Amino acid sequence: MNQIILISLLILIFTLIFFSVYFIPVLFAKIIARTNGLTLNWKQAKFVAKNYCLKKDFLIGVKEIWSLYPIPIEKLVSQHLAGGDLKNIKNGLYEFSIRKKEPDIWFLTTFDLAKRNLVKEIDKAEKNDWKFEL
Repeated sequence: MNQIILISLLILIFTLIFFSVYFIPVLFAKIIARTNGLTLNWKQAKFVAKNYCLKKDFLIGVKEIWSLYPIPIEKLVSQHLAGGDLKNIKNGLYEFSIRKKEPDIWFLTTFDLAKRNLVKEIDKAEKNDWKFEL
C-alpha cells in the first residue's frame, strides 16, 4: 500500500513539474498578450514565451502589424530578436496598402534590418517599376 502512495506522489510531482515548465509560461504569455490587446493561440504563445518576447512594445507592434497584414509570428519574433523595428515594418505595410500593392515581406524585413526607411524605399521602388535595390 505504501508503494502505491509513493508512486502516486512521484507521478503527481512529475506532473506538476511538467505543467510548471510547459503550460504556465505559455498561459502567462497568452495573458500578457491579451492585456495588450493581442490574441495568440497556444502555438503562437509558446513561440513568443520560448523566445522571451513579452515586452509591451513588441506585443503592441505585432497587434498593429496584424491589423494591416497577417505576417506569421515566427517572422516577427525573428525580426525583433535580430534588431528590427516593428514600427518601420508597420509603416512599410501601410505604404503598400496605400498603393494597393501586395506587401513583399522579404523586402520589408531585409530593408528594415539594413536600417533603411521603408517609406522612402517603397517610393524609390515604385518609381523604379517595383524593383527593390539594396
